[in-house]
Amino acid sequence: MRRMKRRILYIIITVITAAAVTYLGLALFFTKHFFFNTIINGENYSVSAVNTVQNGFLDTSSQYVLTINGRDGLTDTITAADIALRVEFGHEFEDIVEGQEAFLWPASVFKETEYNVDTLVTYSQEALDKKIDTLCFFENENIRQPQDAYLSDYTESGYQIIPEDKGTVPVREKIRSAVEEAVSLLEESVDLDAKECYTNAQVTSGDRALQKECEERNRYTGVTITYTFGEESEVLDGSIIKDWMIKDDRTIDLDPELVREYVNGLARKYDTWGRKREFQTTGGEVITITEGAYGWWMNRAEETQELIEQIKSGRSGERTPVYHAEAAQYGDNDIGDTYVEIDLTSQHLWLYKDGELVEDTDFVSGNVSKGYNTPVGVYGITYKERNATLRGATYTSHVDYWMPFNGNVGMHDASWRSSFGEDIYLRNGSHGCVNLPPKKAKVIYEYVEKGEPVIVYGGQTSVPRQETPEKTEEIPEPGETADTGLTPEQQIQLWIEAGLLNPDGTLAQPAQVPTEVPVEIPQQ
Repeated sequence: MRRMKRRILYIIITVITAAAVTYLGLALFFTKHFFFNTIINGENYSVSAVNTVQNGFLDTSSQYVLTINGRDGLTDTITAADIALRVEFGHEFEDIVEGQEAFLWPASVFKETEYNVDTLVTYSQEALDKKIDTLCFFENENIRQPQDAYLSDYTESGYQIIPEDKGTVPVREKIRSAVEEAVSLLEESVDLDAKECYTNAQVTSGDRALQKECEERNRYTGVTITYTFGEESEVLDGSIIKDWMIKDDRTIDLDPELVREYVNGLARKYDTWGRKREFQTTGGEVITITEGAYGWWMNRAEETQELIEQIKSGRSGERTPVYHAEAAQYGDNDIGDTYVEIDLTSQHLWLYKDGELVEDTDFVSGNVSKGYNTPVGVYGITYKERNATLRGATYTSHVDYWMPFNGNVGMHDASWRSSFGEDIYLRNGSHGCVNLPPKKAKVIYEYVEKGEPVIVYGGQTSVPRQETPEKTEEIPEPGETADTGLTPEQQIQLWIEAGLLNPDGTLAQPAQVPTEVPVEIPQQ
């Protein structure tokens, strides 16, 4: 038992002695070596001797190669030999070892300790300059001028930003600076693009002004507007709008003159105001009518402005033009099948509604012998009014049903007449209006609406002077002047004076027409 105890004690003493020796031995070892887990300049130099580390740095520097990466995948290198590179040390490594406190070496087993040693890298400045001048980045075939980002031409997909080409124009001083920095730190590579060693495009794809211009152009050209004219349609889209855009300091606008020309084209193609028409009379005869004030008449100025505003807002969809005047329907037959037909020759009137005859009557038109001929042509009902007072230069007359269609020429009841039709109009007609029997006038008034066409044709245009009878006692009809070949400008002025048009060219609304319609009888 005593022997056993002695043996255990011997073992303990041996272990302690061995541990002490090991501890002291390693403490002595670490007076000239680095601790465990010693990291210097990013490399692990655990338990390495100072001389070994220094020699390793020297060996590495002598084999040093700097890889230079440029744009377009170009690369080049600079070696230590190219620039006579050397690495010199101070006492940094010895200072690390001396500062380790050798007897504390066990702690290093459990933690890393990092150090940065500033090695002194020397090289030939002259050799470096010569080497830089021979780098591939300065060769003419490797140099491409930068190109700014720009907008593509219009396509079905609109406009796109074409990215800039940064080019490969090197800036020598920046390259030299970047290389010097990399060499001094013994870095393995340097990225010239990252170091901003090239000239760049002035305008990039991220340029806000360029992006804004692209957005505006695409907003405009992304609009699709469809005009429908009966069975025909006109589609306005980016393929047309692209040619209207103008740029001022990168602000996009629409050229109003080009938009106006487009609207003018629509008007020339589809307006029917003032055009001649083929009309089949109730008697079956097809006649050509060239006179009148009826049809589609586009308000080109307002339509141009509204079209510009719609395009700028980016709104697509169906669009109906702004009109001065409208017809019953589009197409060659814009009269439609609801109209009043007035035959001055037979002094008879027919009223059609949806193609069905709903009323007809004799009438008395303008006095031919006095030059008050009722104007022929196609017109539209300007408005209708009950209990109107018609005034002339020398009279005031009341009518129950007033339906003007050409200035102050219109249809109305004529209670002062006892007979209608035949050839009364030649010598004892009205001042231009169509006089109707009161009961017939009432029916017609109930059917007709504002804008519905009135077709006037035929009639005798003159009566031999010797056939003109003496003045009758028939009550003068308070009508309107006859249309005696006025120019278009004079006719428009007449419509303005009569209340058919406003001075700005827009149609007068019924509310703008006074209840008492002034009727001036011209001096013949």
